[in-house]
Amino acid sequence: MLFLAYLIIGAIAGFFAGLFGIGGGTIIVPMLLLLLPQAGVPDAQLMAMALGTSFATIVFTSISSAWQHHKFGNVDLRVFRFFVPALMASVFVFGYLVSGLPKAKLMKMFAAMMLLLAIKMLIASKQKTAPLAKPLTARVQIIAGVVIGALSSFAGIGGGAFIVPFLNSRGFEMKRAIGTSSACGVLLAIGATIGFMLSGSRFADMPAYSIGFVYLPAFIGIVCASVVTSRFGAMAANRLPVSVLKKAFGAFLCCVAVMMFFK
Repeated sequence: MLFLAYLIIGAIAGFFAGLFGIGGGTIIVPMLLLLLPQAGVPDAQLMAMALGTSFATIVFTSISSAWQHHKFGNVDLRVFRFFVPALMASVFVFGYLVSGLPKAKLMKMFAAMMLLLAIKMLIASKQKTAPLAKPLTARVQIIAGVVIGALSSFAGIGGGAFIVPFLNSRGFEMKRAIGTSSACGVLLAIGATIGFMLSGSRFADMPAYSIGFVYLPAFIGIVCASVVTSRFGAMAANRLPVSVLKKAFGAFLCCVAVMMFFK
């Protein structure tokens, strides 16, 4: 039953990963917090295990999603010179450090960040004229990469919830921002996964079939389903109007934030 639940989570997360370029962690993390205790994960390491497992699945989900967006011409390679390297370095370092924080604080930070992003995106969806795009300089890319990498480590997401609004504010059309975010999410998730694997190796009371803070049964189940459904999400994102995408993205983040506050 647990493995079936992982497949269902993967199917849902994969679709939204392709649709919004988010990696799927905003769905995977809350669901794993409910399921991992039944797999024997200690409460003290529960949040870190959910974050690490989420990042590991995002690697493969983002690859599938990014490839589909690339075929539609929605991946901009300019960000891979400065933004992505800063992103990877930041998420690796903070991914290693964040596992030592109390679970309750991590959950509150996760919810607060999602809610702020949701409000920002909903406000942007109501603007009739697009705001003047800010320049995408090397300095801006490095600073944004470090900050987004750190925030993603705390939230256990592929960074799309932060990357999409950032790129959109720098003149990237919404569909292009989502596609580029999917590609960035691959490398971000690799750096974070390595960090969580290494930090989890310090603990001796971890459940069987886990590598550090990555629980393999959940990882396998989620990936098997998400790599399939992420393609359909990317197709939907390419067809939907930009205003509809922004409203749906903001509403989605609001739902996740409210769920985490109650949790």
